[in-house]
Amino acid sequence: MLRTIALLFVLLLACGCSVDTAPAEQAVPMFHSMLDAGNFAQIYVGSSEDLKSLSSQHDFVAFLEAVHRKLGASASSERQGWRVDYRTSGTFITLTYKTRYAVGEAQEQFVFRMKDSRALLAGYHINSNALILGRDATTTI
Repeated sequence: MLRTIALLFVLLLACGCSVDTAPAEQAVPMFHSMLDAGNFAQIYVGSSEDLKSLSSQHDFVAFLEAVHRKLGASASSERQGWRVDYRTSGTFITLTYKTRYAVGEAQEQFVFRMKDSRALLAGYHINSNALILGRDATTTI
């Protein structure tokens, strides 16, 4: 009997702590669309204070410009994984994607802070050999 009550309690806790990842998942194609359009400053302005406290607008925009210049336009993305972190400072959703760009592939990690059912970019990490080794996507031969 006690075991059944404990199991029900655990299930109720799990149900009460669920979070909708859809806003974060919808933010990824929006990020790529803004990246492709060269709206780097708009990405920064719409991000959370977490990201802004780690990077100045100038540095973040320069970083995104380099990503876009080296990899070109995004072509497709496939989600590889996700994680939800409940912290005393808020709820964070981390999404990992395999993204194909014009010049190569990249592993991307997006960290979003949930605020009033909105996903605000709190971190962006990219790993790509093409980003480091390849020519600029804008270079013509």
